[in-house]
This record gives sequence, C-alpha cells and structure tokens, in this order.
Amino acid sequence: MIEIPDVHCHLEAVPDPARAVEEATSAGVGPILAVGMLEASSTRSLELRRRFPARVRAAVGVHPSEIPGLADGDLERELEFVHATLPDADALGEVGLDFRDAADERQRQRQREALRTQLGWAEACRKPVSVHCRRAEREIVETCAAFTQRTGIGVDLHWFTHSEKLARQCADAGLFISPGPSILTDEHQARVAACIADRALLLETDSPVQYAGEPARPAWARRVAERLTEIRGTDLDELTRLLKANWERFLGGTT
Repeated sequence: MIEIPDVHCHLEAVPDPARAVEEATSAGVGPILAVGMLEASSTRSLELRRRFPARVRAAVGVHPSEIPGLADGDLERELEFVHATLPDADALGEVGLDFRDAADERQRQRQREALRTQLGWAEACRKPVSVHCRRAEREIVETCAAFTQRTGIGVDLHWFTHSEKLARQCADAGLFISPGPSILTDEHQARVAACIADRALLLETDSPVQYAGEPARPAWARRVAERLTEIRGTDLDELTRLLKANWERFLGGTT
C-alpha cells in the first residue's frame, strides 16, 4: 500500500510520539519528516528517527523565530550543531525568515545570515530544505528559487497557502508547497491548495499546532489528503501516488 507522507511535523512535541507514529501507520500515513527548531528539538527528532527507522525521517535546523531571542554566541553554537549533524540528517529544517518575530532590521539581517549559512550547508551535503516564512513571502520565494535552480535540491515552503499567484510562481520555480490542516476549515487556503501544480504538491500536519482548538496529529495527513481530493477533483489513490512521487523527488533532489 502506498502511504501518504507528512512532510512537516514537530513529532518531538507531540504527546506520546510512539503512539502518534502508530496512529499514523494505521491511517496509512508515512513517512513522517520530524523537523527541528533548535538543538534540543533537532536532537529529539534524530532520536525518533533512530527509534522508528522505517517511519520517521529527521531534519535539523535553527528556526527563524528563535533567532531574535538568542545572543550572538548562542546563535553561533546552535548553527554549529546544525553544521555537525546535518550530514547525518535527512533534511535541513525548519529554517527561513519570519519578519513578524524580527522586530527590527538588525534581527531580520541575523535571520537572513543564518538562512544563507544553513542553505550553504544544505548545498554542500545535498540535503532538501523545509522552509518557514511569515511576512517575507516575496523575499523567501526569490531566495529559495535561486537556491533550487542553482543546486537542484528540493525546497518545501511549508504551509505556504496564502496566495494563488505566489503558489504558481513557486511551482514555476521548481519549489514544493505543503498545505496542512488549515485547508480543512479555511476556504481561502483551500482555494490556494486547489491551484498548486501537481509537480509542486506535498502535504503536512505541522503537528501539534492547533487547528479549530484541537492539536494536530500526524494521522491527520489522511484528512488533509481527503480534503485535497475534494477540492482538486481527484481520487485518493491517484493523489497518494502523486504525493509519494513528489516526496521522493523532494528527498532525492530531483526538482
């Protein structure tokens, strides 16, 4: 049976990760890409991959929203951890730009520098990238498009369902987009998800982020997939085959 990959999940933050993996397997969901935000969560993601090697993949990275709260020395140490562990991880993530949480230009520049540094390591290690963005959409699209066009390495813009125009630009640039549980209740984001080109489509749960007051679980990837079949006019078997093929291209660096 072909399973539905969850390309972006904070598995280490889900209550009882072992049970969550079991639930996902029963729902036909897997593998799960467990992404990190700092050393602690990245380390736990790597541990979960070792514990569930057939079910979990692991990404390491420094999340941009964490950067404003880090002193320069602490940020340097966090980046050193990514540099040391990325060769053994499956992906870089969660990295990106978040100009809501960067209060001034200095903090935004620190985010840019950290992203540029981590993308350089991803290029050297040939690792795909899971990207976060808030209030920096055009800049992140330009940065990621240049990266993937130069390297051929997969980049997923997670939860990037803000604009149909940007979704089309991302697909044209060879980037992936992963809608999540927000499309279950938000009609605008569902419309954007409906227009994502087949070659660019992945999906995620971003577990355990809450939607409609309920924390997501990796098993929800099936609910997201079922909603995608409704809004895209396809069936679950066809969509699952597409998602699996795109997952393999994302991980394999063939954009």
